[in-house]
Amino acid sequence: MPIPSRVLAGAWTGWRIGNESDAGVEQALAEVAERAFRCGARAGLESLVREAQRMTGASGAAFYDGRVCVAATGVVTATRARGRMRRRPALVVWPERLTGRDARVLARMSAFGAVLLAAHTRESDAAARHVHLLKTQRRLERRVENQEHRRSRASHDLRTPLMVIKGYVDMMLKGTAGGLTAPIQRYLERLRRSADDQSAIIERRLAKVQDEGVEDLRPMLRTAFIPAARGHRVVDTTMTLPDRPVAIPGPRDDVELLVRTLARAVAASGAPSAVRVEAAGDAGVWQLRVNIRGGKALPEKTVTLLRHLTQRLRGGLSLPEETGNGWVVHLPVDDTVPVAPRDA
Repeated sequence: MPIPSRVLAGAWTGWRIGNESDAGVEQALAEVAERAFRCGARAGLESLVREAQRMTGASGAAFYDGRVCVAATGVVTATRARGRMRRRPALVVWPERLTGRDARVLARMSAFGAVLLAAHTRESDAAARHVHLLKTQRRLERRVENQEHRRSRASHDLRTPLMVIKGYVDMMLKGTAGGLTAPIQRYLERLRRSADDQSAIIERRLAKVQDEGVEDLRPMLRTAFIPAARGHRVVDTTMTLPDRPVAIPGPRDDVELLVRTLARAVAASGAPSAVRVEAAGDAGVWQLRVNIRGGKALPEKTVTLLRHLTQRLRGGLSLPEETGNGWVVHLPVDDTVPVAPRDA
């Protein structure tokens, strides 16, 4: 028995004759999916109705979500469509194809259209969230800019009169305005300590609006050493700090414990001292110099604790016999903090 020519044709093409329509639908849906992937679900829905019109030979096609027309092409009879719309998404063509091959094609495309419609809803929600996030970002950027402007104004308004007061106090203590009596000397010393306290408070308040993770050593030094001068035994402490932030990488607790240990050592000595922070060489290391003029040597326990803390902070400790000019704590500079010019 000879093989029919139709069967031979189907064998050569790789499809059974009964599946030719299904193969065409799958190919059309693949093209629609590629279009949706490249240009979005909305473009995929528009391509879907065009493919439905082409494959069914209709004069028009539309995809409805309930009574809402999502995409349409050709001649669409909206009046008849509204009367027959169901609640679920559906693909409709004109003239209508309700039976046979066209009905199967429309059913397959309607199911894929429902998937594209859900994807379009997700894309719309994502776009709305993106717009909302952009508005929030701009609002936060303006807020940060305003806060930085107010911080700069507050820094100038608070520090300027305080620097004037400290300048006149220092001039009077040096005898620029003439000799001072003992009561006046005590009053000026108390006024200078109060000015230092106020400066430390300003540093702490303004440092709270800076980025987290950046530790400025200057407020810690003022807070730790200034209370030592208000104890029962008056300790004269001279402090010299740079104008730019002294940023130290490492845990805040370790940095505070190191500063408090140095302050307690100075208070226990009962002798005048000088604290100076400066950048060494290429500004890769901070040098914290503590020079106690006279007084007794530090206990071995305190020296051991200082060595341990400096090692935890990836620094080092130099003893007075090594430097010939007091204790020197070497601490690394935080590279993540921008360094301002020295003239700034």
